[in-house]
Amino acid sequence: MSEEEKLAREAAKGVWAWLEKEKESRGGEFSPRLAVKFCGGWTAMIERGEVDRRVREELGPEMRWVPWEEESDLVLIINGCPTACAERAEIRKNSKALLEIRAGGVSEIEETHRAEG
Repeated sequence: MSEEEKLAREAAKGVWAWLEKEKESRGGEFSPRLAVKFCGGWTAMIERGEVDRRVREELGPEMRWVPWEEESDLVLIINGCPTACAERAEIRKNSKALLEIRAGGVSEIEETHRAEG
């Protein structure tokens, strides 16, 4: 299994767990708006586009995908290396939660300040 496939599976597992918690807290159905933000790729150690493709495949066609600049419930930040240059304040301001995927692992889903307001 490739590193990209491992990361995608781990990320999808985290998204599914987050989605179940969100549905429970909302009392039922919830159709989240998901977004993806890529790093610049200058020192990429993983194929970021492949991770994105595999995550979308794992999550299935029922997910609603929006551009990262739009308001979203969860943004997946795909960094090609541990530097994590895509982790920026402008990403946080439009999303309720973040999941960072980078060479070497996947973060826990982090609620952003927007979720509080």
